[in-house]
Amino acid sequence: MEPTGVFFTALVLAFVVEAVLEYVAGIWWKPLANATRSKVMMAFGLVFGVAVCVLYSVDLLAELGLEAGVVGQVITGVIIGRGSEFLHTFYNRLKPK
Repeated sequence: MEPTGVFFTALVLAFVVEAVLEYVAGIWWKPLANATRSKVMMAFGLVFGVAVCVLYSVDLLAELGLEAGVVGQVITGVIIGRGSEFLHTFYNRLKPK
């Protein structure tokens, strides 16, 4: 897969993770205090992002020439778990100019 294809896949997954987090948070976690809600959403985003990347073998680091196997997928999952804006910023900093 081309690097832009992997980035697009990661971006779509980041949107999915973010959308699920917002949906779930809006239904079940509304009563939680803001600080607690933020921590729960970050933890859920981390777990969900890593699970999706390992399940679909999405590895942004491999596209940069850093072959790390499952570790690269886990790191990509952490990035995706942070959301689409964070992923876009990350990609723009790493892509060749």
